[in-house]
Formats: sequence, C-alpha cells, structure tokens
Amino acid sequence: MELPHVQTMYGELKDHEDLQILAVEINDDREGADTFIEEHGLTFTFAEANRAFVESKFNTSGYPNSFLIGKDGRIKQHWRGFRDGQETMIKDAIVEELNNDH
Repeated sequence: MELPHVQTMYGELKDHEDLQILAVEINDDREGADTFIEEHGLTFTFAEANRAFVESKFNTSGYPNSFLIGKDGRIKQHWRGFRDGQETMIKDAIVEELNNDH
C-alpha cells in the first residue's frame, strides 16, 4: 500500500514550492476511495479518472504506477507497482529533481 508512504513523503517535503503530488483514482469504487483517503489522513491532491483513459494516455496497466514529472513537464521516472522500501528511492529521486536547477 503506497499511499500512506506518499503521505509521509508529502509531509516531509510539502514546504518545497515546486512539489505537487497528484494521485489519480481510477473510478471503479469512489466511495471506497473516499473512505481510504479519510481513514489514512491523506492530504495531497486526488483526481478521478477513467481506467481506459489512464491506460491509453500513460501507456500503462496494473496499479499502482508512480510518475516523477520534472519542472520541465517531462516524465523523469516511472515506477510500476510498489515494494516496501521503494519509498526511499522515490523520495531520493524527488529531492534530486527539486534541487535540480533547470
């Protein structure tokens, strides 16, 4: 379950003016998603999307997927799935991008 780890990263990095976190909820179970967000105290931004749209636009299937989009608007990293400990690698990549002067 990656989103509680994302919340921890967000809490640690949210004061950086260039950081934005957007979670895209596939609209299979809106009520369940809202309950999960509330139960885990998730405070970053969520959007809802159609599964077919997400899969076609981001050339992906299976979930979760995490994308690091740079200040230039380009995808810098893409992680498929989530494993314990991966949050450290993702956070390091985010910090590196935030500190990168483009």
